[in-house]
Amino acid sequence: MLKKNKIIAVLTIEDSKKSLDLAKCLYDSGIINLDIRLRTSDSKNAIESILKSNLNFNIGVGTVLNENDLIFLKSMNIKYAFSPHTDRNILRQSKKYNIDFIPGVSTSIDIEIALNNGCKYLKYFHAEKLGGVTHLDSISNKIKDLKIIAMGGINNLNISSYLNHKNIIGIGASWIATEDLIRDSNWNEISKRARLLLNL
Repeated sequence: MLKKNKIIAVLTIEDSKKSLDLAKCLYDSGIINLDIRLRTSDSKNAIESILKSNLNFNIGVGTVLNENDLIFLKSMNIKYAFSPHTDRNILRQSKKYNIDFIPGVSTSIDIEIALNNGCKYLKYFHAEKLGGVTHLDSISNKIKDLKIIAMGGINNLNISSYLNHKNIIGIGASWIATEDLIRDSNWNEISKRARLLLNL
């Protein structure tokens, strides 16, 4: 599912006019995997703009909460979507649109629901608040071959335990390009953070 490495830049874009400069900055810094969250009124315009850039990103969309969001993803040919929680209704709807849905899980019951609804990948969220990899092991040790994307509270200081975990195939890095850095067009700092992370 992911390209090149395990790092996923998690982005909240308030102004789509900044999306092309942001995209070029991330791409030139080695970031390929994106999770663009539907948290602002301009999110969908930002996604369209980045898709039109012809940069070879692997784009997923986060905070997908309803069927209208899925319809938008399908229209943009987005192949996978993230949700903060496990919702049986939207899991069923995602199959209709042929989108790999990655629900947020925090308990063994969540994992069971997601797997029973055909999910290939799971989003372990909020990773650090839940107890990190120790908690992840406690809820997943009876299930083989889980493919986990860890998000929430991870940073340069604690990321190594996630990078080395056998079930974790991706890590959400929201600190690379924070809302403030994007708002201020601080591309130098974003590039610096991206390159530092990729060199860990």
